[in-house]
Amino acid sequence: MAVTLADVKVNLHDDTKKGVIDEFIKGDYIFSNIPFEFIANPITGGAGWTASYTYVKEESKTGFRDINGKYTDSEAKQDVKNAEVKVYGGSFTIDRALRDQGGVENIVAFQMKQKIKALRKGFSYELINGQKASDSKSFDGLDTLLKQASTEVDTQGFDLSTFEKVKENALEFASKMNDFLSLLSGKPDAILGNATLINKIKLIAKILGLGTETQSQAGNFVGTWNGGIPLVELGVYDNKETVPIDGGKTSLYAVRFGEDGLEVLSPSQGGAIDAILPDFTQANEQARGLVELRGVPVIRNSKSCGVLRNIKVQ
Repeated sequence: MAVTLADVKVNLHDDTKKGVIDEFIKGDYIFSNIPFEFIANPITGGAGWTASYTYVKEESKTGFRDINGKYTDSEAKQDVKNAEVKVYGGSFTIDRALRDQGGVENIVAFQMKQKIKALRKGFSYELINGQKASDSKSFDGLDTLLKQASTEVDTQGFDLSTFEKVKENALEFASKMNDFLSLLSGKPDAILGNATLINKIKLIAKILGLGTETQSQAGNFVGTWNGGIPLVELGVYDNKETVPIDGGKTSLYAVRFGEDGLEVLSPSQGGAIDAILPDFTQANEQARGLVELRGVPVIRNSKSCGVLRNIKVQ
């Protein structure tokens, strides 16, 4: 069964890990909503974890029949796929001499919060751009997973590069967006993009009267597209746009979370997130802290997520 990090927190007895999960979901739409499923099993020899999961590549069909006639048989088609859990995180050190200067708790809290913030942003970056072919330690992100999918749409450089173009092309973009979303197997839980494109879409929604604001679980107000689909800015990590702009063009992702959509597979023991505070009782010059996430994002249904490519924004 897939659960959110908020659900995971309920069953924890470790106050440190509870606080870490709070920091993960605070103000972050992805980590507040993406589900985790604990099904990955250890690889022989202690080399990590692997999970087998079903992937629906073609859905079942229905139709009419005549009296005394027959339906045309059709079956849903699925594959069994394997995914390897990856470990993503970071560490920091604090010199033990600072312990005697006072305020070490504040230093530890600051470093932990900053590391969690970086982990959130970095994991979101990999969720889009990860490519295990170029980095064996990484996983495939949505950019790779959705290539040549039936829900991958190329706009051929549809122009939203200026305010005038946004106004001029607003209605046509809304039509393209709705055609794109209609390819999905259900209403998406979020539309993901960089700030440049998301702000332009919010403007289009305002021009056409299609946009509203909704309050997220974290209490933030999020702009929405027609039908109340949250428009989520993925921001910047390490001075790079999480959803890159290349040659003035960028992409837009639509995702549906869940056991039949986008989720994260994690170790069966439930250890999706681990955190260690610096221990100044040990005889070391520096005390080390660490935060990591163990998981691999997968798409369970071929039509649960999609990408709209080559939108001109600059």
